Amino acid sequence: MRNMATGKEDPKIASFLFSASLVVTLAGIFIAIYYLFVDAGLAYRIAAGVLVGVVGIISFVRHSVFYRSDQARMGWQQDHPEFQLEVGYANLAIGIVALFAAGLNWGPLACGMMLLTYGIYLLCALFLHLYEALHAKDIRTRATKSVINTGIFVIVLLVFAGLALSAAHTVHF
Repeated sequence: MRNMATGKEDPKIASFLFSASLVVTLAGIFIAIYYLFVDAGLAYRIAAGVLVGVVGIISFVRHSVFYRSDQARMGWQQDHPEFQLEVGYANLAIGIVALFAAGLNWGPLACGMMLLTYGIYLLCALFLHLYEALHAKDIRTRATKSVINTGIFVIVLLVFAGLALSAAHTVHF
């Protein structure tokens, strides 16, 4: 959405989508932790479905559908947004498969692999944010926030991945 007064993109849509992904993430973490003590298999499905599936699809919408708004939110513009679109497509692909793994009850191995895949993917993004926080003075504050947010999310994803994969390893056929 373009701001008619200034001719610039409006970051409000992307900011809303980013906030929605944070709310979904927090809800997913707390619900998955609760079920971890009640029904671990369900906890892994919730973690994969919500933290990877739903968050991945929201991220796709923010990065690819509303990419101009997302650029304004992040404070940078590109004439060729193909990279940003690719990031969104990767989120969509991983998110859809995670929803299938969780929704069709493919088991802790599939859910663990989806959590691990998204965790590694975002770990790579974390390194980029860390580099920006250390070297890009003009976006240091935003990059530092990204390091903290992404770092916490990566830890959560990898912990749930480890738990799910450990549970899958103990299942005997």
